[in-house]
Order: sequence, then C-alpha cells, then structure tokens
Amino acid sequence: MIVQRIQTDPKTLSQCTALMNICFPKAKIFNIQYMRWLYIDNPEGSVIGFNVWDRDQLVAHYACIPAQIQINSTPVKAMLSLNTATHPNYQGKGLFTKLANMTYETAYKEGFTAVFGVSNENSSYGFQKLGFQFLRPLEARLGLGSLHINHDVIQKNVQFQRI
Repeated sequence: MIVQRIQTDPKTLSQCTALMNICFPKAKIFNIQYMRWLYIDNPEGSVIGFNVWDRDQLVAHYACIPAQIQINSTPVKAMLSLNTATHPNYQGKGLFTKLANMTYETAYKEGFTAVFGVSNENSSYGFQKLGFQFLRPLEARLGLGSLHINHDVIQKNVQFQRI
C-alpha cells in the first residue's frame, strides 16, 4: 500500500468521491462538483490530507480544509476535519490514525495551529484517541418562525467561533 498526499486532479477527485459514496451510501452530498469546490475552489484554501492506495484502488482517505476561527477573540489559522473514509475491506488496520497524524503534521508545518471537527458515531472514538476534546453532542433543531436569538449576548460570551 502507498500513502500519498491528496492530489486534486479530476481522476483522484473522482476516486475520492467514489470511496466516500461506498463508505456513506446514504449521503447524497458527495459528487465531483462538491468535492472540487471543497478541495480546490474553497475560498479558505486547498485541502490538506492523505490517501492510501492499494495498487490503483483508493482504500482510505482523510481530509481537512482551512478555516479561520477565533478562540477567546484571538484569530487562529485552523483546519476543519471533515472527510474521513476507509474502505470496509481495509478497516481495523490503523489507516485512519496514520492518515490523521500525517495530515496534522503537514498542516502544522504549513502554519496551522488547530484542528476541529464534528464527528459521527463511528468516528468519535478514533478522534478521542487522537487527543480531540469532546465538547458536546451536536444539537439539531427544526422549527417554524423566529428563533429569538440575541446575537449580541452570544457574541459577547462566545469562546469558539468560525469566522
């Protein structure tokens, strides 16, 4: 198996999209246009991450994209961890951890000082093993009408903010 930094040529993006669809068959978001925007045309910058290849088959993928955040009102150059996939036939071989650590080392060398993300049920344990701090479950709400949010109060008390 070969580990390689993510390339953003059309063939590789197509293979990344295919792997994401194999691993997340119910997700409708993974298509070439979305992956191209996320990895190449993203206004925050290009993707940083790694792939594992077994001959010509992409078997594992870990990607982060640049994100400007503030922590306690201080701007921080950060990475948003968002696309992680290991082909079902290659799970349990430590590929997720290996790719994540390689990505973080590369991002650090390129001036990034933080990584954040929202994990799903399958990846929460892996991210905790990598040293991520679990803050809280993601709340999802559905409703009609105004949310009655006082943005001034929120802005005054916020510790973490994506800008």
